[in-house]
Amino acid sequence: MKQLVREGVVFPESPRWHGGRLWFSDVYDFSLKAVDGAGHVTTVAKMPGRPSGLGTLPDGRMLVATALDRVLYAVTPTGQMEIISDLSERTPGLLNDMVVDARGRAYVGDNGFNPASGEPFVVGRTWLVAPGTEPRVVAEDMHLPNGCAISEDGRTLYVAETYAERITCFAIEEDGRLSARRVHAQLSSRPDGLCLDAGGHLWVAMVLDGEFVRIDPSGDIVERLSSPWPFALACTFGGQDRDQLFVTSADTTLERLRTGHSAGRIDYLARSVGGAGLP
Repeated sequence: MKQLVREGVVFPESPRWHGGRLWFSDVYDFSLKAVDGAGHVTTVAKMPGRPSGLGTLPDGRMLVATALDRVLYAVTPTGQMEIISDLSERTPGLLNDMVVDARGRAYVGDNGFNPASGEPFVVGRTWLVAPGTEPRVVAEDMHLPNGCAISEDGRTLYVAETYAERITCFAIEEDGRLSARRVHAQLSSRPDGLCLDAGGHLWVAMVLDGEFVRIDPSGDIVERLSSPWPFALACTFGGQDRDQLFVTSADTTLERLRTGHSAGRIDYLARSVGGAGLP
């Protein structure tokens, strides 16, 4: 595994390869950032409300979900911002990770509560924010919806339910609704960010275990990679041929995170089986 960057990164989440760079939410620096292949980090925009999930819109802008103020912003490569959807009056918890499909429809998790503030657990939901329509809830009873991905054929959504220690999947209907809910993988610890490879496997960050695991289509773990730093946060494929697996991690603790104290890094390694689907 090769280090891409560790300077100027606090807590890198939701990495997305776009336009020859790796974009990510630097959560506790309240910034949308991008890093090139030489490790040069650019702050694209300072984000009010703390950035969380990311996704690329069809017009090339980055869609950003902000956790605290619960707003979705479209951000240009030069940092110009436009509010796409304001969910602040509809969501009691934090907005979390997100995936955007080829039509620009966003599936975004609503935690239901704020874990960092000591609030009691409340089940969350998954929202669909689609162009030209009102936002709507497409999945209830989500136990802290987190990392998410869409299969290459656009017909399946995978979501990490962090507090239930499982990966759940849904069939995506033509109108964006979700159906046929099932448990894809029951785990023994908490999953965070995830992505898909071309072999139909999921790569999943096991946040408190300090490792990234590869899960086969039957739901079994078939490979493990140690995280460079204790918190394994997220992963995605990128590079010119989409054969580089990028992993993000942080040197912190749950106690330190409550006050935003963390150091982050991004590493990568070449894989013979590259990425598929979204992100």
